[in-house]
Amino acid sequence: MRRLFPLLLIWFSGTFVPAALLSAAEATSLPLFQTPIVTGTADQGPAATSAPAAGASPSRLEVAAGAQAFDVIVWNRPLVQFRSALDFPDPKTRAAAAEARIKFLLEERSLATIRVQFTELGGRPGARFYAGPHLIFALTEADLDPAARATLPAAAERIRQRLTRLVADHAEQQSLSRVLRSLAEALVALTVFAFLWLGVARLRTRVIDRLHARLHGTGRSLKVLGQDIGPVVFTIAEFGCRIAALGLVLAAGYVAVTFSLDRFPYTRPWAEQLQELFVDAASDLAQGAVHEIPNLLSVFIIFLVTRGLARVLAGWFSNIESGQGTSGWLDPESARATRRLLVIGIWIFAVTVAFPYLPGSHSEAFRGISVLVGLMVTLGGSGFVGQIIGGLAAVYARSVRTGDHITIGEITGVVQEVGMLSTKIRTRQLEEVTLPNSMLISSAIRNHSRGPAAGVAISTQVTIGYDAPWRQVEAMLKTASDRTEGVLSLPEPRVLQIALEDFYVRYELTVFADSAGRRGEILSRLLGHIQDVFNEYGVQIMSPNFEAQPDAPVLVPKKKWHAAPAKPEA
Repeated sequence: MRRLFPLLLIWFSGTFVPAALLSAAEATSLPLFQTPIVTGTADQGPAATSAPAAGASPSRLEVAAGAQAFDVIVWNRPLVQFRSALDFPDPKTRAAAAEARIKFLLEERSLATIRVQFTELGGRPGARFYAGPHLIFALTEADLDPAARATLPAAAERIRQRLTRLVADHAEQQSLSRVLRSLAEALVALTVFAFLWLGVARLRTRVIDRLHARLHGTGRSLKVLGQDIGPVVFTIAEFGCRIAALGLVLAAGYVAVTFSLDRFPYTRPWAEQLQELFVDAASDLAQGAVHEIPNLLSVFIIFLVTRGLARVLAGWFSNIESGQGTSGWLDPESARATRRLLVIGIWIFAVTVAFPYLPGSHSEAFRGISVLVGLMVTLGGSGFVGQIIGGLAAVYARSVRTGDHITIGEITGVVQEVGMLSTKIRTRQLEEVTLPNSMLISSAIRNHSRGPAAGVAISTQVTIGYDAPWRQVEAMLKTASDRTEGVLSLPEPRVLQIALEDFYVRYELTVFADSAGRRGEILSRLLGHIQDVFNEYGVQIMSPNFEAQPDAPVLVPKKKWHAAPAKPEA
């Protein structure tokens, strides 16, 4: 109610006070307008010089016919437009003189039945308007709007009706009882509007409370695709209720204001203008909606065709992705990326085709939004497109697939997903690392799941002194791999001497695991078995460094070259 009172006070002041003052002025016979002093006879008031003098030349009318139009407005009512000067200096002065003449006749209550006399003015057809014996003004063909293409008799009849209504409204304003009745009717309209506003506010509050209780009070969640959309639904419903309530209040306010202004003759033109604005706006909206029906139908057809095509392609690629279908040029990973790429491209193409058919697509607002979107895409799209291209390049080059065990930089793990913008990797610490796809084309990728044989390659290194026979070391490393669960027997483990360094030999053992997800666990077991095997055969896993030259050379006698578990050579 605190918010309602100031608005009601402003409305009352702006609507009723001018009408009330005007009614009081008319009732006390005070002059309504300050009439300019214009010379004229006692029986005709200001000089009725809207008609041309007898000697007015036609050329003067022709020159003035192309001049600017000036309205004669009395009591907020546009009565006529003058485009010619006749015997006045210009059309503006002529319009001012006509306004003064009409106001004078209204104050003197000399306006009676309006009649029109057609005659010739300055050598051209014209009409004079009279109120009883009093000449009001004259009209010529040069005053008519060329665009309207109206005839002089039709224009004169419209002007006569306006003058007649002006006389009737002015006479109505003189009745004090009529003014009081109008005030009472306006106050009733104001009261009804106030109660309607309060009722709509209470109804809005009740509806919002019930929505809140239904969505949150029951304890049940509204889930779609596994997501609780209850808060979103409540927010949308609450916003819709508030918009509907505001629309009802504005509609009621419009009706009340129009009704109140129409009660008083002086403000009645304002009510008519409001009605015309509403009718024109509604008519424009209706016509625009009707004209946009073919365009909306085109957009709907484009949407249906695009949706059907996207579903067909998505279904075909999904079969390849799931392994139910086969293709000579696509594997499951490539099919997934191709499906996403084609669906997005189809929808972008559909939006481009449907854009000219969207309502308002040719408006300045739509163009401004298009420029803004284009600027945003230009500024931020380079990185976005780079991520997409990185993911597509990795997929189509088949360097990375879901389930592969890879190493990128310092990150080693199993690929969980290759998305449009990023790739997710699960490390042996069970952490999920998200890498931007740009790294897939800017960094070297070590794929441990790719090789000449099936399985995931696992490599480890060990350094043993020169006093240990290399045949024995190779046999011990292979024995450790045979004892490790999860290591494939085929392909066979491979032992390489990759360096003869200053103090020791560097051996590398490569085996193949049966699961990329268990790679870390299998490597841990393999290292444990290597320690056990070396302890069993008395070979120390150490990298000796000499501070001084030993007395005896550090050599392996030939009889120990095939120490267990190494087998003698044939």
